[in-house]
Amino acid sequence: MTGTITIVQEGRFKMEPEDGQPMLFVLSHSAPIEPQDLPELQRSQAQVTVRYEDSATLIAGVVHDIGWADEPSHRQAI
Repeated sequence: MTGTITIVQEGRFKMEPEDGQPMLFVLSHSAPIEPQDLPELQRSQAQVTVRYEDSATLIAGVVHDIGWADEPSHRQAI
């Protein structure tokens, strides 16, 4: 999914895709960035791409990979 991060709180964030419903996400321990990196992504308003899985026990998707949308590997956004 690709979109803009609009709200950040610790390791959780809300992302709004250009053509869909906003979604809530939480960073996995395996994600290539740390929770403290999320505010900069929000401030930049850059398009990011996340790879996530739905969770049966959370209302948020669990993000395993995140990066700049225009970066070929979609890794290491910060």
